[in-house]
Amino acid sequence: MQNITNNTLPYSLKGKVAVITGASKGIGKAIAFTLAEAEARVVLAARTHDVVEKVAADIRESGADAIAIPTDVTDVDAVKNLIKSTLDSYQKLDILINNAGNGIFGNVTNFDTSDWDSVINSNLKGVFLCTKYALPYLLEQDGGQIINVLSIAAKVAFPASGAYCAAKAGALALTKVLAAEVREQNVRVTAVLPGSVETPFWDDISQHPDFEKMLKPEHVANVVLSVCQQPLGMVTEEVVVMPPLGIL
Repeated sequence: MQNITNNTLPYSLKGKVAVITGASKGIGKAIAFTLAEAEARVVLAARTHDVVEKVAADIRESGADAIAIPTDVTDVDAVKNLIKSTLDSYQKLDILINNAGNGIFGNVTNFDTSDWDSVINSNLKGVFLCTKYALPYLLEQDGGQIINVLSIAAKVAFPASGAYCAAKAGALALTKVLAAEVREQNVRVTAVLPGSVETPFWDDISQHPDFEKMLKPEHVANVVLSVCQQPLGMVTEEVVVMPPLGIL
């Protein structure tokens, strides 16, 4: 009979604590519900207090364990409070999912510098700050996971998307550096790169792919769940998730 060890069995999320940024809507909200259904204890972080608290309340109503912590991932003090409040509530942190981000679009020559800063800060600086302040606790407990939900824009150039593509490409490079830094310390780091996903991200964008052909948030959430449940004896470092018709 084949010898089955803990290094080859799926990783159970029961009782694990997962922090999810950008969890008030879209992909982040879907991830929160999906991990809660897998019996993880989820910490929902987003800037919109009322909205993210309503998501947490809906998860609790389903019988799962969830709390909401209003957080601007570009603010150092807010991120420190997110990690501290998580540890105060649960005494541990097992999984960090960096999902928060925004998109502002325009050609390079007429792109406002404040918009550039906003996109870079939200999509890149936020990943750095949340990782910086969560990682010491993952290392202290000798293991954990960091999953950065990015975009296919990290690898594919789109017109009028200079700030967004630059931020996502930077976040992918940061993910790879982080993986190299902590691989031998039992912290697994993964980048998830979806194509177009039908979320409120597109609400203020006049031109976009056909919504019917996009991925749904739950598609990405299920990929994140699969990464979270990967056996301890392996690590998935990068996952590209595309709609079946290949639209970006």
